[in-house]
Amino acid sequence: MVADKFIINRFELEQVLVQQFRLLQELIELSKKERAALLNEPELVPQLVEDKEVLLDKMGLMEDKCRQVIQEFSISLGVHLENTSIQALLPFFKAEDANRIKNLSEGIYSLAGQAREINHASQAIAVTKLDWLKATQSFLISMFQPESGYRSPMSGTHQEPATGLGVEFRA
Repeated sequence: MVADKFIINRFELEQVLVQQFRLLQELIELSKKERAALLNEPELVPQLVEDKEVLLDKMGLMEDKCRQVIQEFSISLGVHLENTSIQALLPFFKAEDANRIKNLSEGIYSLAGQAREINHASQAIAVTKLDWLKATQSFLISMFQPESGYRSPMSGTHQEPATGLGVEFRA
């Protein structure tokens, strides 16, 4: 009975890790598309961000499932610690199973690092673009506003600036 539970838990853990690995691969691809969109097609960014949020929600569910499987597995082995990790359970697997699970874990860790790097780069691009837009907006607004102390050549008449433009018109 315990051996059957052990096999089921190992298989379930491996399946969850495979799903996490695949989700991270998808996340990396979406992140690369997002970075390209930030540079060339900004109208695509909102949909890509939404797609990434869906993937991140799925990742959260997979992480919860992984924790649950690890906890159940450690309890069935009687080695339950407060923060039992996959690494702590590896000695209880057959060598080939332990190697597969270890490789999946390391692959997940590596992909998560890649995803973080791509997202940091995208964030830098987004901040740079936003700063450029703010500077451009300030420049354009300053082009239409009269300088302080400016007086109209028609010194006796009071002129009101047009709403929102800062440009003076006479009737």
